Amino acid sequence: MEDRRYTTQMNWQGCKCPKKEEKCSCKKEEKCPCQKEEKCKPKMSSNCRGCICQQLRKLELATTLDIFLSGGISFIGVTFISFDPRNCCAYFLEPGAATSPLIVDCNNIVAIRRAAVA
Repeated sequence: MEDRRYTTQMNWQGCKCPKKEEKCSCKKEEKCPCQKEEKCKPKMSSNCRGCICQQLRKLELATTLDIFLSGGISFIGVTFISFDPRNCCAYFLEPGAATSPLIVDCNNIVAIRRAAVA
């Protein structure tokens, strides 16, 4: 029997592709080789799996919210811009703020509430 330990590359994680013939989930590639599957789906940080993080993941853009942080600070009437599941950052715009967004770690948010529309 031939020893091929040093001539072949080991793939310890295994292929995550459904089948070689099927199209990639990102629909940009004809086939889904294992090396490109990671680029198709954004990785989600294992740290942002809490209740608020899940809600922000599903929240529509431009929603006006009141957010309450764990330190007792609250932001009233901020507009939700986006959520990045790779680093748990939620982006908001404060009313009257120029152009810089408010960036909050979703793990530090204790509660959110949809602001009442007047």
